[in-house]
Amino acid sequence: MYDLIVIGGGPAGITAAVTAINRRLETLIIAERWGGQTTYMMELEDAEPHQVITGEELLSQFRQQLDYLDFCRHYDRVVQALPVEDHFSVVTVDGDRFEAQSLIIATGAKPQRLNVPGEEPLVGRGLSYSVVTHGSLFLGKEVAVIGTYRRAQLAALELAQHAHQVYLFAPELLPPDWPLVKTLRRTPNVSIYEGATVREVRGERFVEGIAVETVDGALLDVPVKGIFVKLPRKANSDLVRDWVDLDEEGRITVGLYGATSYPGTFAAGDVTHISEQVLVHIGEGAKAAIEAHSYLLAKWGETGNSSDE
Repeated sequence: MYDLIVIGGGPAGITAAVTAINRRLETLIIAERWGGQTTYMMELEDAEPHQVITGEELLSQFRQQLDYLDFCRHYDRVVQALPVEDHFSVVTVDGDRFEAQSLIIATGAKPQRLNVPGEEPLVGRGLSYSVVTHGSLFLGKEVAVIGTYRRAQLAALELAQHAHQVYLFAPELLPPDWPLVKTLRRTPNVSIYEGATVREVRGERFVEGIAVETVDGALLDVPVKGIFVKLPRKANSDLVRDWVDLDEEGRITVGLYGATSYPGTFAAGDVTHISEQVLVHIGEGAKAAIEAHSYLLAKWGETGNSSDE
C-alpha cells in the first residue's frame, strides 16, 4: 500500500508527487501523460513554432525526477477512486488496482470546444484555449475571443494590450454592471458582439478568420490571425463526485491547504478552480502534498503504523 496516490499529470499533480517523494512518502502518480492542458505547441504562419509555458523550467525539473524514478509513476487513466475502510482504492482502465492511505486529485478541467467546422485542424495553428500561454504571440494582430463571463472578459482585456484589434464574441449578454465589462466598453481596440454564435473557423493551414452569426441573424466574416476560446470549463471531478463536496459548478471544494471534505483526500489545480497559471498550480500541488504529509504524520501518530514499518 502506498502512502499517497496522486491522480493527474499536469503541473499540480507533478509538483505534488515530487514534493511527497522528497518528504519520503511512498508515492505513486497515475496519469495518461505529462503536462495536462498546458503543454501544446503554437505554430503561426509568420513565426517559428513556439511553446510558451510560464514556470516550464521549474516544472521540467520536477518531471525529470519522475522520469528517473519509474517505480513511482504509472501511465494510465483512472476510472475509479473510492474510500475503503481506512484507506483508498484506485482502479485504472487496464484493470490495475492500487491502494493508498491518502489521495491527491489533480485531474484538471476540460475546455469546452466550439464544435464547429475548422476548429479541430487549426488548434495550435492560431486557435488556442489559453491566453496565458499564447497571448503574447499575437502582438499587433487581429484576434477573436469567444466567451461571455469573467475568463473571456479578462482574456479580451489582456489581449488588448498586445493585439491591434480584439473582437469579443459573447454567446450571451454581458452583465452590464460588471466592472470588467465597463472597462471593455471603454477600451478602444475592443469590439463586442453580444448574443453571437460562431459558425466556422476559417483557414487552410493557419487561422485566417472566423464566421459568426449575430443576434439579429446577420452573418459576419471577420479576418483574424488568432482565436481564443474562453467558454466555461468543466472540472474533471467525476471520480470523487459521490463522496467529496463539490461547488455548484462541479469543482472540488478545498480548504486553504488543499484538503477536501473527506479526510485523507486533497485536491489541487484546475479541478478546484480555473486559473490556467502553471506557477499557481505548482504552488497548489506543493501545498496539497505538504498537507497530505501532515495528515499522514498525525494518522501514524494515532495508529503507530506507516509504510516504513
